Amino acid sequence: MKIEPRTIKHEKFKEMVKEWLDTHREEYCAFAEEVSRRDRSGFIQIFEYAQLAAPGYANVVMAKMSEKNPKDLDSIEKFLRDADIASTLVDGFQSQKPDSIVPAMLAWMYFGNSWETVVSYNEEMIQDKDTGLSDRIKARFMILVTIQMSIVNGHRTREDWREFRKIQKSMGSIVPVSDTVIEEMEEERPEAALTDDEVSEVTDEKKEPKKRGRKKVRETLDNLIPDNTDRIKGKISEFLKLRSSGNDLAMLYIYLHEDSHIRSCDISTFHDALSEHYPEYKFVGLRGVQKAHQQLTTPMMGGKRMIDMGQDKKNLDNIRNHFEAA
Repeated sequence: MKIEPRTIKHEKFKEMVKEWLDTHREEYCAFAEEVSRRDRSGFIQIFEYAQLAAPGYANVVMAKMSEKNPKDLDSIEKFLRDADIASTLVDGFQSQKPDSIVPAMLAWMYFGNSWETVVSYNEEMIQDKDTGLSDRIKARFMILVTIQMSIVNGHRTREDWREFRKIQKSMGSIVPVSDTVIEEMEEERPEAALTDDEVSEVTDEKKEPKKRGRKKVRETLDNLIPDNTDRIKGKISEFLKLRSSGNDLAMLYIYLHEDSHIRSCDISTFHDALSEHYPEYKFVGLRGVQKAHQQLTTPMMGGKRMIDMGQDKKNLDNIRNHFEAA
């Protein structure tokens, strides 16, 4: 049954996109890979679709870029509202035409590293010596728009972007524009708007400079499980016999953590404890588990995470049922 665009709630539509993603993994992965290619073919497809769905979009963007201080994005947002781009996307998604990029594009935008990919792509353009001044200005503007819009619409938080910047630098990437945008946002944000944890973090940083490197904390699995230790270890062993992918281990960590079956610890400590306690099982690398955890727990529109929706939610419920069974 076709749903009229103006009658569907955003959360329901996002669940529909998640259901599509769960049943079209190959198609989604092919699109995500194309968008990540250096020849920019994926981005060209997205921009061409935007032009088709909202004629005149490029002109509005160019007009905004020509302004002295283009931080106010109201004109772009108004244009997209007036063009009723949301209805076009809903119609495009429901049509399910074989040559349409809409379903995969929406899945990538909702549940993939879409915002981070756009920023990384434009940072690379700026660093490319063959990129002209005009294109560099456009790339800088796109980074500004991407970071601001992701925060305003609830897809990412300031902390997400600080973490992104940290990860990029750890891989040797240069992200000068991201640095500037994030620092400017922090300067504009009054201390009263900070959370208690953030205020405490800022205060601690002022008191004592952080030492380089991270102290490695090793914990045994027995120490991490405060209650019903033998029973929980037995349930974990049964689970690992059947499922031990990066996604499975990330879900196991989330369940055990959120249901208070293990003490507070990071994924690295949990991964080390599992590897040490169950040498008979071959585990995926830590990076794979960390990446899966990030994808599953990244806040989406309305505050929900990927793990709170669709097939991922069912998988988490199955894990919960496994541990609660006698």
